[in-house]
Amino acid sequence: MLGLKLPTDPRWTDIASQNIEEILIDHAYCEQKAASSAISLIITYPEKEKLVEVCSRIVAEEWEH
Repeated sequence: MLGLKLPTDPRWTDIASQNIEEILIDHAYCEQKAASSAISLIITYPEKEKLVEVCSRIVAEEWEH
């Protein structure tokens, strides 16, 4: 499904389940950073219509969570 080149170490599940709150916080931070970066590109290059279109979709998708 994810197209990973190597199988995931089964120990990862145990480690992740013990730190799920930290993982979710980190994931939310990454989504916020992605949206922030996309907004920055929109502000920096407003004349690049395709870039603005793509970045706008990224912002909308990240803010839906």
